[in-house]
Amino acid sequence: KGLWQWRASKSERNMSPPGRTRSQRRTPAPISQNSCRKEKRQHKHSNGDMHRKNGDRKPAPSPSLRDQFMKTNLDIFLLGIFVAYSNVWVSTAAFASTKFESEPAIIAAIMNQEGNDGEGATIAPTYAVLYPWFTQTISIFIYYILSRYLQFLPYVAIVFILGFTLGYSTTSNPSNIIGESALLWLRINGDVLLLIFLPGLIFLDSFTINVHLFSQAFWQLILFAFPLVLGGTSLTALVARYIFPYDWSFNLCMTFGAILSGTDPIAVAGLLDALGAPPRLKMHISGESLLNDGSAVVFYNIFTSLFFFEFGIPGFGEQIGWSKGFATFFQLAFGGAAIGLAFGMGTVFVLKLLNRRLSAEENVIQVVALISVAYLTYFVSEVLSGCSGIIATIVCGLVVKVLGEPAISDYNLALHFFGVTAQILNTLLFILGGTLWGNIISATDALGQHRGQFSGTDWGYLTILFVMLIVIRFVLVFGFYPLTANLGVGSNLREAVFMAYGGFRGSVGIALALSMYARVTEKTENSPDDHQMKIYHSQVATLFCMVGGISLFTLLIIGVTSKPLLQLLGLSTPEKVRQKVFQNYRKQMNEQALASYVRLLSQERFKGLNFSMIQEHVPLLRHITYEQLMAAVELHKSNTPQYLYSKPRLEHVIPYLYHPSTIKGNAGSGLNFAREDKEILTHRRASVIRMEGRFKWDNVFHPFSLSKTTVNDTQDSDAVNEARLNFIEILRSAYHDQIKACELEAHGELHYSLFQSLDFCEDAAAKGLPLNDWEATKVASATKVVLIDQYFAEFALKLKQMWRERKMTCSFGFDVVMFKVWMLVRQSLAFVRAHRRAQKEFEEHFALKPPTDAEKKVLDESKSQVILAETDLDDIDPMDVEKIKGHFCCSILLAEGVQYIHTLSNQGLIPEKEAGEMLAELDSCIENVILCNKFAHNGSLSLAVEADRLRELPSTVLDQFNMWEAIEEMSGRAEAESLNSPASDTANDLCRSLLG
Repeated sequence: KGLWQWRASKSERNMSPPGRTRSQRRTPAPISQNSCRKEKRQHKHSNGDMHRKNGDRKPAPSPSLRDQFMKTNLDIFLLGIFVAYSNVWVSTAAFASTKFESEPAIIAAIMNQEGNDGEGATIAPTYAVLYPWFTQTISIFIYYILSRYLQFLPYVAIVFILGFTLGYSTTSNPSNIIGESALLWLRINGDVLLLIFLPGLIFLDSFTINVHLFSQAFWQLILFAFPLVLGGTSLTALVARYIFPYDWSFNLCMTFGAILSGTDPIAVAGLLDALGAPPRLKMHISGESLLNDGSAVVFYNIFTSLFFFEFGIPGFGEQIGWSKGFATFFQLAFGGAAIGLAFGMGTVFVLKLLNRRLSAEENVIQVVALISVAYLTYFVSEVLSGCSGIIATIVCGLVVKVLGEPAISDYNLALHFFGVTAQILNTLLFILGGTLWGNIISATDALGQHRGQFSGTDWGYLTILFVMLIVIRFVLVFGFYPLTANLGVGSNLREAVFMAYGGFRGSVGIALALSMYARVTEKTENSPDDHQMKIYHSQVATLFCMVGGISLFTLLIIGVTSKPLLQLLGLSTPEKVRQKVFQNYRKQMNEQALASYVRLLSQERFKGLNFSMIQEHVPLLRHITYEQLMAAVELHKSNTPQYLYSKPRLEHVIPYLYHPSTIKGNAGSGLNFAREDKEILTHRRASVIRMEGRFKWDNVFHPFSLSKTTVNDTQDSDAVNEARLNFIEILRSAYHDQIKACELEAHGELHYSLFQSLDFCEDAAAKGLPLNDWEATKVASATKVVLIDQYFAEFALKLKQMWRERKMTCSFGFDVVMFKVWMLVRQSLAFVRAHRRAQKEFEEHFALKPPTDAEKKVLDESKSQVILAETDLDDIDPMDVEKIKGHFCCSILLAEGVQYIHTLSNQGLIPEKEAGEMLAELDSCIENVILCNKFAHNGSLSLAVEADRLRELPSTVLDQFNMWEAIEEMSGRAEAESLNSPASDTANDLCRSLLG
């Protein structure tokens, strides 16, 4: 707390206008109290205003990175992560008594389970669980920081750097539990690594591709996948052979080229969608990545076999000649495709068997079948058949996409599952690659001795390689441009430039390099004294460092610069067009909110709401005009059937919008707020005690307690019970309709109590008891769990508000009595509306004409329940009821705005970034509504001023909305409140004393 306040005060001291000296900042000019309040009030309104225009004021200067850290306390946040990580170090005696000369020796000694004379290092296998989930947890915080404050940085590049930090720390001080867990993962077999990561990632790419554009651009993608990959492999191998000083063999150079020839759009996939890139460009990038992964792995398998054969270890590698090389290529490619086709057809058959679309369990089973087939296809093709597992998985995914997609009952469930899988696998893969990269390039070993694994010269060659890869990519893309521009869907020079520049190296290259390093380490660690084995291991370690460095460079440099290049080439939607479309959707959202507000005002439950509350909490309606309101009223009348139309109550809205020049009145409180807090609390407690005293648990759960007075009097009791059960289901549907209309939360204590009461009533109705769901509703909410859940929900919101304001200004108290009053009012409003809706549905669609005695009995029971709920509502203080109703109306309008934005985003009409900004603004408004406990809001008018302004309206408007009675009522209430106010009591006492 002290550090927080110190930082807040320091930020306030440093926030001074430019051009002022330090001494001037120490002695600011005096500011009057009234002007300070006015400035704060204007600042508050300007921050929540969703209707600002870009040209209204000069844009504020963009804050520097240091200001961002000061404003959001990111440095404190990162310091906390660092301290948490530092506290996991544990001492292990193994590394204090063992000297290691090379990386294989380090890992081998750590993994030694027997030790020397009982002193060898031992790592428990259970430690392997820690590394993936610890890194996933840290990546959550990384994602939060990047998505909020550093959006220009690619996520995968930062998690790769996180892995590098872990790898570097395990070498300098490996005696910590996280380092030991990481070393267990680094020792996993290379083939197992590929089996873990590649099937899930490859199947997702093929399963989500646009098959129509893919089929049209197929021959272009074939050129990208095979000739370009072979050319990239060869040219990169020449760079490694004749520029690098590492004396790599030809086969190792070709392996190196195959690893770096694959592309991965992971860093630009979201960017292309957000900026509105052409569909053809997106298909070229995603389709090339999908197919050249398979061809790159085929070349990788061939040349790694040749390189491993150089080791001279029996069974490790294979000598492949030209004829056998071609045969191996066709076996890997076409054999994998045949296996993928077979598994894909089988999967389609299974999906069509699991055709119960309404079964949630069967929908889950379909998703399980998809992920299972992805890994089985890869395993059978790669391990059992000696073919390409990646090509098999790609073909299987395409077959399922084309033929099996209509048979998938819940397609969104499948997409979400594979999205979660890809997120976990990509994060773990890049962190694992970064860990190994940092472990290898570190300059010292566990005892601080120099190792010289990756020197400054190597960094220079890495930079040369990065530049050469860009040159090679441009040569290949433009070398085949005459063909690709005239095949399939065609192309143009601007798209070719972006494709050449954006040849990313991503997950598949990292996975292949990890697998190769693990396999070589496994073979060479058994011969620590063999000089040639050390050379081979050093070469593969350098190869991995180059692959990891290229991945990091492409993600950081090309990933960051791709957005301005895309805009420079004119391949994105122009910013002016995007902003105009965005503003049009904002305008539509405002109009929709106004229409909803007029509809709510026509309902009896929202009679008499003060518009000042709506203005403060709902920015969508903050700047509406009198003309816009009248237009919305006319639209509501024309769109509503005559038998359902009810005039909206506008007597507390028009005075805030209609400002005739002859009216002069002071804004003030509309009610008497001079009541003592003790009196208000006493009244609330009495209401809660009366409410809680009216229900008994026995009335809901035990049939015999009511059997003497409420057992069915009709002869056909089964008909009554059946009618009750039907009515309960109609009630359930009515509550679901309220959820769809944003009038009821889809989760939470209120939702639980209303739906749980129906479950109680179903059980009671089966035993012959009448409807008693109002009592059951109160029973369901009379638990400590409800209070605890609400307390922690408010506590979290207050913490968030405190974090946003960076001040300890929030009170963490919880008013239990007020919460019970809030719960009772909201329950009553939802309960009464659902019962009246159910009564109407039951009479129109389920009951006979005329209704039977059993149906009349059920309707009478429902009406009696409504009377009970309304009676409890009448016992509550009218001020509390009006306040809760007003905030309820605000919540409905804001929730409808959130729903509207979700719809636009899901339909792809607005980019995710703009939708996220709008949702964040509305979510903040909803949080303010939840935490608000005020009745009088800024700009509230007194009843006398409202009545005076209404009298200035044209008589036609007063007659149209029947406002004469409202004016008389408001005038009478204003006069009564003025007589009962403390000021009037003081004046009366003074008069009495003077007359006495």
